[in-house]
Amino acid sequence: MVLLESILVPVAALGYFSGFAAAYVATGHPTDTRQFIISKDKPLPYEHGATTWYKTSIRPVKNLENWIDFEKDLALEYLLDNIAPNGNNTDGCSDGTVIASPSKSYPNYFYQWIRDAAITVQGIIDAYEKSEDLALRDIVDRYANMQGEIQGTFNPSGGFATGGLGEPKFMVDGTPFIGSWARPQRDGPALRALTLMNFIRVVNQTHPELVTSQWVSRLYNPDLSAKSIVKSDLEYVSNHWDAVGFDLWEEIQDLHFFTALVQHKALVEGRDLAISLGDNRAASWYDSQQVALKRFIKTEFWDGRNGHLKAYQHTPYRSGLDCSIILGSIHGGQSDLYPPWSDEMLASTQMFINQMQMLHPINKQKPPYYPEDERLRGVGIGRYVEDIYDGVRTSEGNPWFLCTSSVSDIFYTAIAHFVDEGELRITRINRPFFNRLNPTGKAKLGRVTSSDLDFRNYLQAMFTYADSFLNVIRYHAKADGRLSEQFDKYDGFQRGAHDLTWSYGSFLMAVDKRQTAREKLLGSKY
Repeated sequence: MVLLESILVPVAALGYFSGFAAAYVATGHPTDTRQFIISKDKPLPYEHGATTWYKTSIRPVKNLENWIDFEKDLALEYLLDNIAPNGNNTDGCSDGTVIASPSKSYPNYFYQWIRDAAITVQGIIDAYEKSEDLALRDIVDRYANMQGEIQGTFNPSGGFATGGLGEPKFMVDGTPFIGSWARPQRDGPALRALTLMNFIRVVNQTHPELVTSQWVSRLYNPDLSAKSIVKSDLEYVSNHWDAVGFDLWEEIQDLHFFTALVQHKALVEGRDLAISLGDNRAASWYDSQQVALKRFIKTEFWDGRNGHLKAYQHTPYRSGLDCSIILGSIHGGQSDLYPPWSDEMLASTQMFINQMQMLHPINKQKPPYYPEDERLRGVGIGRYVEDIYDGVRTSEGNPWFLCTSSVSDIFYTAIAHFVDEGELRITRINRPFFNRLNPTGKAKLGRVTSSDLDFRNYLQAMFTYADSFLNVIRYHAKADGRLSEQFDKYDGFQRGAHDLTWSYGSFLMAVDKRQTAREKLLGSKY
């Protein structure tokens, strides 16, 4: 047994236990009978004795809690249906395969993407950490075995040592996809390394007797010739982070904020794992590269003139605001590098929301059961303003479920951080976000501490605001809890690949973050 007491791999816990119902829309559709029935239960006990800005800012949307409880169990079931060998949608898939969607035509998403699979399995690991369910650990073990096979498979991006780790997707039996595609995509190795480093940490905490030298060396072996999964990915990241590739939307060849952030996090945690396993030369190399990459991220992705982060280094025909910025913070943000609570992230997220609010006509429609102040009402969030992918072909982009729930994730995470810190700071950069929360629309610059009444007001308003984006998902989800990739920007009905694995995972992650934020709010005097 190898007790990894010195492992410093603080991979953020991801709670991935993650829609077709537009109840009433401008085009005249009648109320959809599939819609979840809304009861008249009393709101949760978020009210306190002190004066608040407005009462509706201190409670979640009426009965949203009921729907979340209803949806999260189904979302986890549907997510697991997309993982072989036991998933209902995985006929013909090799063990450990995570399909993007069961959809095989219009569009065909019946493949395994390295990125999507890694993000999904992060959530499975989090569930295993909480439940110690051996069936969940078995899923991760099978995933790791599949990824080891894929790493060694020659593909259109190259071989094991000639760029093949940058191949973005494979067939469901693990063989290469040989068609034309946007390759390479350099986020996959970083995300896979993060997922499996987290797996090492969690197994070491829950069942340390299983952490044998043989088990660890399959994932990380200092000997490069052993071709261990995590070590191979870290070598790829450390030697290719400054090389251009395609973004997570598989459209733009550039250097990307999302990719850079997850690569940096992988190098930091890879350094710490290497130290704990005595691979000091590798640790020194990874550290030198994370320092250089961090400097690059800090200098290349902040648009000071417009006051927001940008998704690409050199893509002049786009605004730069993109859902990938939000996703980058969720999956790659660190306490000192664009975490969800950072000034830059809150400002960028609010600007992006403003864009989406104006872009999609469905966002003008208010759910009939939504009682909150209009300024705290969430909207459907798409990928970026210039998007023309409608889920099947090119026409007009729509809101995506995973993007919408990711906004909630950012806000819930920020709430938990501010409660822990006992303060928040309103700066010139993040002031547009706090203006949205303040009923006067004019937040005062400066430090707001837990002793100030406004501290509680801001956090409670932020919680309601975060809830409102989950309420958008509730509005467009099917009555049986199913979520597709997108929902139509005009009539609100679902579009694109059905049962998208990432839609479920993103929702479940946001719900997990919500629970943490809720406990911190209710567990304190605020």
